[in-house]
Amino acid sequence: MKKTAIAISTTLALCGTLVWIATIGADTALSIKNKGYVSVKGYAKQTIKSNMGMFGATIKAKSPELQPAYDKLAADRKATLAFLKPYEFPDKDVRFSPVEVAEKHKVTERGYDTHEFVHFGLSQTVRAQSSDVEKIARLSAEIGEILGQGVELVISAPEYIYTGLEELKVEMIGLATASAAERAKTIAQKGGFKLGNIASVRVGIFQITPAYSTEVHDYGINDTTSIDKEIKSVVDVQYFVR
Repeated sequence: MKKTAIAISTTLALCGTLVWIATIGADTALSIKNKGYVSVKGYAKQTIKSNMGMFGATIKAKSPELQPAYDKLAADRKATLAFLKPYEFPDKDVRFSPVEVAEKHKVTERGYDTHEFVHFGLSQTVRAQSSDVEKIARLSAEIGEILGQGVELVISAPEYIYTGLEELKVEMIGLATASAAERAKTIAQKGGFKLGNIASVRVGIFQITPAYSTEVHDYGINDTTSIDKEIKSVVDVQYFVR
């Protein structure tokens, strides 16, 4: 009997919610008129495909003496370039950073450095970029093969971006504002009042996520991990009413 009562109560509550959504009550409409404005949210969502991909990896070498460490780094750099060659990157799209040199010292059991020298550590980062994002994806998946050649390489996750993002954001704000206008018209029709001009517009944080993701963040998301993405926009619009 108790379960039946709960089910009936839940059904009545749901019906009441649906009725409220479908029809603006007289008290609500009067409140809107007295305030002089109505606030609505507008939403827009669009699927986009990244048009720029970036790959990065760091070549490392170490030796108690500086010259052998540099020779190993130079050999591994050459092997890395040879591996990149079949991907046919233009020279301008492949860049090597300056070589970084660090001295490694023995560490105590408590994690403190001592003055006892262990070896030199050399590192150099290689970065490649391409508008062919599928090529970057292939390279990122296949570059691990070079480890079998004795090359010490620390591979970074690829990054994918959409370069026309700023122009697209303007378009998305327009679409979200149009969505808000449709919602405001529906509310006005149900409430029996007329809309005036826009009083204010507040643009929310953009959420750029992998396609089909439901993730949101208070500070926004700018996904660089996926080729196919979704951009979501929300605006808060206030209309004068009369």
